[in-house]
Amino acid sequence: MNLVKRVCGHTWMILRHKYWVFRFCCIAGIPWQGFMHDWSKFSPTEFIESVKYYNGKVSPIKICKKKNNGLSMAWIHHHGRNLHHYEAWWDNFDHGAYPQDMPYKYAVELICDCLGAAKAYGRDKFTFQAEYEWWQRKRATGIGMSPNMQDFVETVLSRLAETEDLSLLHAKSTRQIYEATVKGAKHEHPDFWDPEVQ
Repeated sequence: MNLVKRVCGHTWMILRHKYWVFRFCCIAGIPWQGFMHDWSKFSPTEFIESVKYYNGKVSPIKICKKKNNGLSMAWIHHHGRNLHHYEAWWDNFDHGAYPQDMPYKYAVELICDCLGAAKAYGRDKFTFQAEYEWWQRKRATGIGMSPNMQDFVETVLSRLAETEDLSLLHAKSTRQIYEATVKGAKHEHPDFWDPEVQ
């Protein structure tokens, strides 16, 4: 694929993804987050690398990682600037590191991001059941997300798969699920301890 096709294809993929995330975010009651979602993909660090590895079928970041021993500068740049990624919510690296629970608005944007990516890449093959099965496979192989957040995502995606009812994304429903799975705190974080703090 020549450079022009890769540039156009990747740009269209970003816009298609943003369109679907925005739609889901509007349903979820966070339209501004939907509008602001993933603008960093147009930054030179992310855009140039992604165009280089674009093939129109899977994320260029996955291809880049496969060819570069797991390293993608675009991904490092991206998840550090977009707080709907659970990878941005790790802390206490000097003492083992552990994932933090995401605030509600970013947790919901994470759901919209997953659905929007599936819509953008899967197109007419998209179903809530397929997205839930993707999540189960991802979770089964190990995921660096806090247990509470895993419970939140599991609950939302499983209910969407079961009912195919988008009203589950409404703030009232997602807030109730978040309160039960995250604020209910079935799982506790390791104690933060820093010997320099008295």
